Amino acid sequence: MLLEKLDSTDTRIILRLATGLDDIHQITEEGIELSSDSEARIHDLAEKRLNGTPMAYIMGEKEFYGLPFRVSGSVLIPRPDTETLVDTAIELAAGFPDPAILDLCTGSGAVGTAIAHTLSRAVALSDISADAIAIARENYRKNTGMEADARTGNLFDPWTGSHFDIIVSNPPYLTDNWYEETDKDVKAEPIGAFIGGGEDGLDIIREIIEKSPEYLSPNGCLVLECDYRQTEICGRLLATAGFSDIASRKDLAGRERVVYGRRNSK
Repeated sequence: MLLEKLDSTDTRIILRLATGLDDIHQITEEGIELSSDSEARIHDLAEKRLNGTPMAYIMGEKEFYGLPFRVSGSVLIPRPDTETLVDTAIELAAGFPDPAILDLCTGSGAVGTAIAHTLSRAVALSDISADAIAIARENYRKNTGMEADARTGNLFDPWTGSHFDIIVSNPPYLTDNWYEETDKDVKAEPIGAFIGGGEDGLDIIREIIEKSPEYLSPNGCLVLECDYRQTEICGRLLATAGFSDIASRKDLAGRERVVYGRRNSK
């Protein structure tokens, strides 16, 4: 049986999805005869998992920052390390009396929604993918009770004339080689959410840093997630672009993950 090829966690989840039995009832009702529909469902889900479909896509949901987020093959699956990005943005937002916040490259809306939920205030969202924005709107509404100002377009294109106190972003930043080294679960996610362009993977981040001062209020902050191998370079890029108070934060694994700086008001 295909389930025998899966680890115990995946097996329990698939059994729950296919039969409706929770972990306790899977034990207490072991040996019960399953319907043909349940058996077919188990086979289908197990086959998808063995072929590399991430469990979050099979479940259709992923928890992030203590909140449930709908996910599909159109969006990146939120990672725990990205919670550092949320924490940093929330801390910086405390320095503004009425912060206007933008989540750029929002994907599923996880970062912006978590910030909005925690601060009980609106956060604007945008992404180049219309499919991602549809999911982000749904997640934002479900977790905040508000309707999102969510726009489709490349980076800052949807925000001409707008200004924000905090711009937060988890953009694509992997190099081609780093992406090739990832496992098959990662390769089941949208490739455009990973590869950042250029030999160092930082082409998209460079564009964000270069253009962001036009969209930041005086003393506004840009907060970026990147790979630990890129934080030093990102810090230099921020300094070259005229940012001050540049610093970085470590993720749950103790690796540098977030780089941020403040737009000079001069």
